[in-house]
Amino acid sequence: SNKSDVVIDNQPVGSGDHLTANDGDKLDASRGNALNEDEDDANEIDSEDEGDPDALDLDDLERSLTPLQVSDTSLQRMSRSESAEIFSKKYVERHQVKSDMLLDEKAKRLNKERRRQLHIQKWQCKTTKSPFKVNLVADNERLDEVRACENRVRMLEQARRVRELERKTKQVKNDIILKALQETSDLDALRREKRVIIEEEKRLKALLDLEKTNSHRKMDMLAAQNAEKRRKQEKIEYRMKQRKDQLHDRDERYKDLLKSKLAL
Repeated sequence: SNKSDVVIDNQPVGSGDHLTANDGDKLDASRGNALNEDEDDANEIDSEDEGDPDALDLDDLERSLTPLQVSDTSLQRMSRSESAEIFSKKYVERHQVKSDMLLDEKAKRLNKERRRQLHIQKWQCKTTKSPFKVNLVADNERLDEVRACENRVRMLEQARRVRELERKTKQVKNDIILKALQETSDLDALRREKRVIIEEEKRLKALLDLEKTNSHRKMDMLAAQNAEKRRKQEKIEYRMKQRKDQLHDRDERYKDLLKSKLAL
């Protein structure tokens, strides 16, 4: 057996080679076999000594203590112990190398991930203002929402205009009806005033007839004439004022109708 080369299942393993998991299992198995063989040899020797103590004579003892016999047995045991020691060292070295490899692999992965993150950050900074980062789907959805909002506002404005036009139309109709009713009331007032004037004329005529018989007939006639003139003048002025009001109302009605028609 050599310290630098160990044979496992007819496969040499150097001191500088790295052992795998299967090699470590084989080394453990070889260590167990070597220890079992040592125990078997010791048991055989003890059994021989216990079984026949007289069988060992002086010649056998001398033969057993010859340099050749001592050399073979001791070399075999030494080779087994050295193999076990080498196996244990290789097992420890294997675990150490494995842990070092795992640490190196972990460090490499961390460095690779760090470089990848730095690369991503660098290109994100470079492509901050890139037009390809624009979300076209979101833009289209936003435009659709804006169009829908504009359509809603337009429909609401159109409905408001229709309601305003209907309100104005109703207001014009109500104004026309109110003016017609007001004109009717004005006609009634004119009729009442006419009746009052007729009664006043009758009274004045009666007074004139009565005054003709007395001495102050001339003065009464002048007063009656003045009253008649004043009454006629007031009547003319009233009719002129009434005519102006009617013309003004007609113009206002015509303007309102034109405004309502143009608003359509």
